[in-house]
Amino acid sequence: MSTVPTINLYQVFTTQSDVKWWKVKVLYNMDLFHGFISKLIYPVGISIHPGKVVIGKEGWLFLGDEYADKISVKRAGVDQKEMQIIENVAKSVESWDQWLSSKGVAAFRIVIGPDKDSVYPEYLPDWSSRTHTRPTEVLMRHARGHIYVDPTKALVQAKQQFTHPLYYQTDTHWNNVGAWIAFDELRKSLANTRTQLIWPQAWEPLTLTTHKRAGGDLAQFLRIQESLSDNEVVLNFPDKYALPVEHHDFNSGEMTFSGQNIGIASPASPLLVRSPRALNPKKVLWLRDSFGSAMTPFMTATFTETLHVYYLPLKPEALVALVERFQPDYVFITSVERDIRGNFFQSSPPIANVDAAVTN
Repeated sequence: MSTVPTINLYQVFTTQSDVKWWKVKVLYNMDLFHGFISKLIYPVGISIHPGKVVIGKEGWLFLGDEYADKISVKRAGVDQKEMQIIENVAKSVESWDQWLSSKGVAAFRIVIGPDKDSVYPEYLPDWSSRTHTRPTEVLMRHARGHIYVDPTKALVQAKQQFTHPLYYQTDTHWNNVGAWIAFDELRKSLANTRTQLIWPQAWEPLTLTTHKRAGGDLAQFLRIQESLSDNEVVLNFPDKYALPVEHHDFNSGEMTFSGQNIGIASPASPLLVRSPRALNPKKVLWLRDSFGSAMTPFMTATFTETLHVYYLPLKPEALVALVERFQPDYVFITSVERDIRGNFFQSSPPIANVDAAVTN
């Protein structure tokens, strides 16, 4: 009982940390010990948090069942309960598409960020192999064809062409190459109906260089982020896409950043990104999660105004208010696959707004 606080206090004072060292959660923080244990058992494929992280083959890490029961659902297949959820989502998404169209939105698209195991199932441990159809594939068959953009097939095909993976081995997310392929699938989805849009073009070869980066979120769950590493892929893009941008807090109007076009983490509050030199003078309401971070430079280079909104806690009334206030030309959603059947996607526009749209 005395050893743990002693070691933690030593860590605090020798690193000049400003944490509140007298707090119990600091004194009895077990991360250091969890990390030590994890280093010992990780090489033999044992996870200290199996609900959060599954250790796969050749150093690949995957999310566990604590996140939307992602392993169990894919292993068990689509049962009656899951089918009802899928039908609810398909109906809800179609109602939003109709409502947005009535508000002058030219196109509504949902870009799925495939779970890493959907693209790299060969690196899963043998016990988690799947033989059933993915719930996402069932959803795609029930939803109207033009709304969803599922880049899974394109990613699976592309991974054979690149030396480096399209996802980080120690993280849940795709890297820059994976994000670019998904963004290009969005372009293809809009190409036939939105022919006036101009899209960024990459140079060949697509990958310019790579460099090492620290382990990602899955490595952090295991408390061995500093022990593991990943490859960061740098794309070969023309200099003209390195645009000057401004970030503004959408609610207050205050400018929070001015500089070059960079990736943006999921914003805590609505964030308006302005890029006057973008390819199209259009406004996009972008409901997104962390899978949008690597896609941000492409979106910013394409549209002059992009409103970034973290969508998971968003209520239908709040979404209606955002659309009516911002009046976007396009509404895009970028969501990781494990969340596309969640509560947000089962909610429909408020009845009053739907009735008004039908009347108009």
